[in-house]
This record gives sequence, structure tokens and C-alpha cells, in this order.
Amino acid sequence: MKINNRQLFWMIMMLEIGINLLISMTATILYAKQDAWISYILAGAGGLMITYVAAKLSSRYPRQTLIEYSVTILGKWAGKLMVIPFMLQWFWVISLILRDEFLFIRLNVLYKTPAWVVIGTMIGVVLYTVYHGGIEAIGRVSELWGPILMVILALTFALTVNNLNWEMMLPVYADTGAWPIVQGALAPVSLLGESVLLMMLFPFVEHPGKGTRKAVLAGVAFSSVLLLLGVLWVIMTFGPVVSGRLYFPFFEMVKLVYLMEFIQNMDIFVMSIWLVSIFVKLSIYMFITSYGIAQWIGKPRSWKRILWPVAAVSFVLTKVVIAFNPPSGLLLKSVWIRYVLPVNMVAIPLFLWVVSSMRRQVKR
Repeated sequence: MKINNRQLFWMIMMLEIGINLLISMTATILYAKQDAWISYILAGAGGLMITYVAAKLSSRYPRQTLIEYSVTILGKWAGKLMVIPFMLQWFWVISLILRDEFLFIRLNVLYKTPAWVVIGTMIGVVLYTVYHGGIEAIGRVSELWGPILMVILALTFALTVNNLNWEMMLPVYADTGAWPIVQGALAPVSLLGESVLLMMLFPFVEHPGKGTRKAVLAGVAFSSVLLLLGVLWVIMTFGPVVSGRLYFPFFEMVKLVYLMEFIQNMDIFVMSIWLVSIFVKLSIYMFITSYGIAQWIGKPRSWKRILWPVAAVSFVLTKVVIAFNPPSGLLLKSVWIRYVLPVNMVAIPLFLWVVSSMRRQVKR
């Protein structure tokens, strides 16, 4: 199973854009108000720094995944213990993505569809793709759909220009200050930081190296620019007060497209962007979870067998999350930003990088 740098670029793009466009904006606007665009600039810079550390670390062990080189760096037991938070994160993310997909579809399309139908359908499609094609199939889907979705996004921005009010951006900084802007940046940077998944994808690239690092960094940078445009468009359309109250502000913005009496209902295209992005993201997570667990227990060739219990556990966890129905903002703030961002995206990759550098110096 091999992918090329171009496919990795599109995988990172679709991993970052879909969920960020829909759920991170509200949390950012609540803190930073009309200065949310500054928060997204800070988030883009933070996401690039996280990605750089992860890419630099992986390039030292180009033929090993995170599960393997953590053992190489720290030893067998310490290395295996170090990656447990990542495996917990993977299950957590799969269940939350499926929950958000169910809420989105139920609120906008299929109002009375049971949860198990929506969840089971998506898991079935993802399971089929990953089982039969692995990471190679995910890369090809991303390479095919990525450019199409970029065209749809470009049309979306172009067709909503008439609804923009530049005065919604004023005043700049005066009403918020530095700390609310920094707080607003935490949500998008925590989602852009999911690029640390490349630590599991690096060895599947045909010729991993400097070109691979450039592809990943370019994917995060381009995603940050699109998200920055998205939050600017939302604020200039609804204003900071209304935008902060909407559950899916970008999706609501697209519903306002009305041009020459026949170009309207563009929301169906945005829905396609989100669903395809979610499919790619779930497929990546499903693959690295099953493959990572297989490597962790010492049976990497049995990763396809582990797919089935991973899918079953994900289904049960999603049903539990739907049953308790905690607010997305609460989960984002109390779990994702408080624990996953500082531990999995910053502390562990940085710690492995430092220890790896020290071992290299000792050997020299």
C-alpha cells in the first residue's frame, strides 16, 4: 500500500477543511467576535508549527509509523505506553465525527431517520473502502475529489460576495483584546493539529522525505487560508452576534445564495463537501486505528481483522455519545482543547523529537 506526496496533500486538505468549516467557527466567534479572523491567522501559524515538528520527527524514521519509532526511541514498554493516548484519541474522534454527521443530516435532510441507520451506513461504506483498498484507496479518493471540492468552495465564495458587509468587521481589536483572540484560536488550532496523523501515514508514502514534509505543510497552509476566508465571509454576512449563535454558520451562509433567480440552493454542494471530507477523515482514522493497534500488539499483518472490532466499538461509542448528547462546544473545550491539544499534538511529538535528538548526539 503506497501513496504519493500529491495524494497526501489532498488527504491533509480534506482532513482539515470539512469539520473545521462547520463546527470550529462558532466557538471562535464567541470568544473573538469580529476579530475571529485574527484568531484563525494565529491558529494557522500554530497548526504549521505542530505539523513541522511531527513531519521532522517522522522524517528521521521514514519507514516506521508512530507506534514503531516510539519503541525505537523510548524502548519497548515506555514506547508502547506513550502511544496509548493516541489510540484513545482515534476512537474518540471517530465517535464524535459520526455524532456530528448524524446531527447534521438529521437537522438538514433526514429529520426522522434513526441514528443507527445514519451511523451504520457511513461505517459500512468506510469499512468496505478501508478493508479492500487500505490507505491507497483513501489517497485516490482524496486526489479525485479534492480539486472538485476546491472548485465548489471557490464558487461558494464568489456567489456570496453580494451578501458581504465590510462594516461587520469593525472595530478591529478594540472590542476584544489579545486574550479573547488567543482563546478563540484554540479551537481551530486543535483541529488543524490533527495533521499529526502524518506520523502514522509517513511510511506509506512512496518516497518519504523532504517532498513529503512540503506536501503536508502545504496542505495545512492552504487549509488555513480557506478557513480564514470562511470565517471572514461568515462574519461579514451575519455579523459576530448572529454568527456566534448559529450551530453551522458556514452552511447557513450558503443558504442565502440567490443570483439571477435561478442560482440558489447551493447548500447541497456544501453538504457534498462536508460528507466527502467526513468520509475521507473517517477512513483515515479507521485505517490508522486498526493498523496502529495491530502494530501495538505485534501483529501488523492482521490489521484487516482488527478493522471489525474497531468498527463495532466505534458504533457503540457513537450511540453512547448520541444518547448523552453533550454539547459539541463543551466537548471541544473540556476534552479536545484541554487534553488532546497539549498532550497528543504538542507534548508527545516534541518529547519524542527531543529524546530522538539526544540519542543521535550520543551516538555521534
